[in-house]
Amino acid sequence: MSGVEVAGLALGALPILIQAIESYNESLDPLKSFVRWERELPQLIRKLRNEHVHYAQTMRQLLEPITTDFELAEMLSEPGGQLWKDKAMVSKLEGKLQESYFAYQSTVVDIERIMKKIASKLDLDRAAELTRNDLEAIIAANPKKANNDNKFEFRKRVKFGMSKKTIKGLLDELSDCNKELERFADKSEKLDTARKTIKPSFAARLQRIQDLAKYIHASIISSWSCTCRSYHKTSLLLEHREALYAAARAKRPQLRSNTCFTVSFSNPGDHTHPWTLQEAEIVIDEEGTPSTPALPTTKPKMSKSVSFGDNPPPYSPTDPVATISSSVVKDLCASIQELHKSSQCIGFSFDYQHKLLKGPMPRHKETDDGSRSCETVTLADLLNADKSQKALRLSKKERYSLAVNLASSALQLNRTPWFPDSWSAKDIMFYRASHGPHLIDFQHPYVSTTTTELSPESKVRGFQNKNTVLLALAIALLELYFGISAQKHHENEAGSTETTFDANPWNQCAIAYEWAENEQEDLSAAFQGAINHCLRCFGDPSASLQDPEFLQAAVESIVLPLQDELSQFLGKPNS
Repeated sequence: MSGVEVAGLALGALPILIQAIESYNESLDPLKSFVRWERELPQLIRKLRNEHVHYAQTMRQLLEPITTDFELAEMLSEPGGQLWKDKAMVSKLEGKLQESYFAYQSTVVDIERIMKKIASKLDLDRAAELTRNDLEAIIAANPKKANNDNKFEFRKRVKFGMSKKTIKGLLDELSDCNKELERFADKSEKLDTARKTIKPSFAARLQRIQDLAKYIHASIISSWSCTCRSYHKTSLLLEHREALYAAARAKRPQLRSNTCFTVSFSNPGDHTHPWTLQEAEIVIDEEGTPSTPALPTTKPKMSKSVSFGDNPPPYSPTDPVATISSSVVKDLCASIQELHKSSQCIGFSFDYQHKLLKGPMPRHKETDDGSRSCETVTLADLLNADKSQKALRLSKKERYSLAVNLASSALQLNRTPWFPDSWSAKDIMFYRASHGPHLIDFQHPYVSTTTTELSPESKVRGFQNKNTVLLALAIALLELYFGISAQKHHENEAGSTETTFDANPWNQCAIAYEWAENEQEDLSAAFQGAINHCLRCFGDPSASLQDPEFLQAAVESIVLPLQDELSQFLGKPNS
């Protein structure tokens, strides 16, 4: 039994014991009360009540930073409820207390011992079916009165057979335990404050990536001016960007000066073009060093580049202003064809108005080794593949890696045209290989986007589904952990292949909740915590990934635990 669950049982049992002793005191004959207790029992009851208030306040202080308002209210109103038994809650409290957690747990066990000793001298009813813990059995057998939340119902007259010396000693012990818990809570709060002053802001970095992704999408869309644009397909490589989290967790963050995006352009439907698949690495110079001369302006310039092909020729502009004004890309298709014919590197950069400009740029890495075809296979296809189709089956290592990538990408690209709110495994695709040892490039997942501008109506999101992206992530994590699609899992549970996976988000949420609950014993701690966080956030109307604090919490509750678990799985030290 965890320290969190024991703390909840003690919190629930204390008011029952107090009321039981009060009931015993009220039923005592005045003469017997004077002879036995010398009128000290009311003082002991008052002290016990004060210790209960002290304990309840300390538990609230410990729980408030790691719970939502709804969770905290539920835990305080139901001390024996499921949230006190939740493994994710244990992990959160361990993270909050850190090295103090085991001392905290020992103190809570002492409080439980004190409560049991007092309870042993009270002939209270116990639930016969609950033999695991005496306090749990007392709570179950003595419910609150229906018309009064603060009073409990005893079916018989209470008796109490403990000496004054014993109960005084126990109350002194309880007081000492409460003081210890309060010290742990206060120290934890001070450490939290200290950590927050040096805590990296993942949210700010992710929101910056979101903005850049929107600019890149808009620039590419405006550059497809050819009549054959309907045949072109644009896809974005999904990248975990592990260095972002590793660097941000360091005491002195050393973030890369450049942020890179990899985009693939395919042309599968039009055979009049000589090219079928072309990749570009888009490099954003975050330090503001222009790769091509900028037009004179008082606005700050952000340099961005796209590079194709092999080694670039040297760039020597003769007239910077004339060169830039004449190099705006108006036809991306023509530029790609020009690349295909010359086999030279063609570079692009964005001016402060986010227009695509031509200009040779150096390549930072190889994005295409020429082994890919423009044919793709979706993640849904892989999850639905039969065991006999070994070439299409994802290994456990690949599923774990992809889970981390999708979790990070969902937070990086949410609310951008690249990543739909109601995404699913059908939207994640992999390129097939035209040659080489592997038929599918599992290491590089892509998400494809439309090559036309979204209408204003299509951009509107209802209030009730603003976190649908997290619901989709929860389902994807379940699919990847168990290696089966939600559709197939739903069919297996329903016992029919004719059953369809409901597209309604709330019905999907119910199915995901049931799936996670039924398999909670088999889910790892990181996956269970990440899935539960996604599902809770989906149902919270006040939650929004546009809120920096909420986005920060999502990184800490979803991406970082999955990343750490992947490192353990691969036998690598955590970043």
